[in-house]
Amino acid sequence: MYNRSPYAAVRVSDGIDGSLMGRTLGILALLLAILSVAALLSPLAGTAGLWIGIIAALLGTIMVGRNVASAGRAFAWGALVAIGMGLLVGPVVWSVAVTNGSLLVSTLGILLVAVLFSALLVSVVPWDFSRMAPLLFLGLIMLIVTSLLSWFIPSMTGLVVSRAYNLIGTLIFIGYLIVDFSLMRLRGRLMPAEGTAVVLAVSILVDIVNLFLFLLRLGRR
Repeated sequence: MYNRSPYAAVRVSDGIDGSLMGRTLGILALLLAILSVAALLSPLAGTAGLWIGIIAALLGTIMVGRNVASAGRAFAWGALVAIGMGLLVGPVVWSVAVTNGSLLVSTLGILLVAVLFSALLVSVVPWDFSRMAPLLFLGLIMLIVTSLLSWFIPSMTGLVVSRAYNLIGTLIFIGYLIVDFSLMRLRGRLMPAEGTAVVLAVSILVDIVNLFLFLLRLGRR
């Protein structure tokens, strides 16, 4: 089974490039470890940690793709993304761990299932899921607009609207996980740059963190 896509030169049914997959997952595990350490140390940064995290995550996300030609430089920027996101999610994790540890454990379990499901779906179904990216981006823009409007329209902060918002956000970032795993299947052949695995790992890391936050908010309501 084949489909037209930006990667039409590669047969989707050829399967995932094993070496690229191994490098990507290895780098992802390392970035998750860096993020975890940053999250654990986030209370030491105080309120400044939030702004440091935002700047580090945004700057690193922009620069990692621009340094794809060098694995070392790309990883340095990827590590900055992991540190920034760790500082951002750390206070949330600490708060939930203290007040509702069972919610944190169940959320991490659901997150693991979602990641494994996404990877399994891409490995089994011979289709280029990267074609979903424009639709997911549109959904993400709608989420951002809805979040901004909720600041000015009190009725948009109700329980039903909040549940719908978090559920849609969860589905969108599961979709992004599927897209990024699909890109891992194809990019190794068309973009054989040294830092390709790092860029993919950072993208998956961002998906995982955002999915975790939406799942957590969905469980808290």
